[in-house]
Amino acid sequence: MAKSDSRFSGIAEKYRDKPLEGMEEKEILEDICHLLDVVEARDKEIGWAKRRIKELERGRKGESKVGRTHTAMWAIRGFTVENRLYVKMAGEFDYKSAKQFSNHLVTVLDSLRSGCSVIVDAQSIQDSGDQKNAFYIRKVACTFVQMNVAHLIRIAHGLPKKVKSMVDGIFDDLGLTIIDVSDLNEASLLLKKKKHHLRA
Repeated sequence: MAKSDSRFSGIAEKYRDKPLEGMEEKEILEDICHLLDVVEARDKEIGWAKRRIKELERGRKGESKVGRTHTAMWAIRGFTVENRLYVKMAGEFDYKSAKQFSNHLVTVLDSLRSGCSVIVDAQSIQDSGDQKNAFYIRKVACTFVQMNVAHLIRIAHGLPKKVKSMVDGIFDDLGLTIIDVSDLNEASLLLKKKKHHLRA
């Protein structure tokens, strides 16, 4: 690009404060064509820069997914800088809801680094009684193992005993420890103040 810049500067100097009379038409047309090439090249560079800025902003903000079925809803957000996953779940999760949720969670988790922290707000979950959910709970747990999740914190006040027992059993089998807290503030403080004491 340096050679092109040099020629661009040369053209600018050639026409600065000088009349066009006496210059050959062919020379002027060549200079115009070159200037158009430069403009086109710069336009492509600007377009690439804008796309790159969007990519960086997306990376900084993190990936997120929101889902809803007739009985359940969820919001999943990855915070790239903090390397943290935040999950909020509500309603009754049948196996169809659980499948969609697990797919969304895996997608967002892929945007984070190994050793991330996970906070799950599960206090609004209701017991659907669907035992097929166990497959998707195990899928999520296995993904956490693969990602080497460092801290797994759950807001579990109000979580039905049967759901809690199913989740805890599967996570225990895979060597994952869930720390239950009362609210999001307690979860955040736990990560900030006691992070070096926690082990998943």
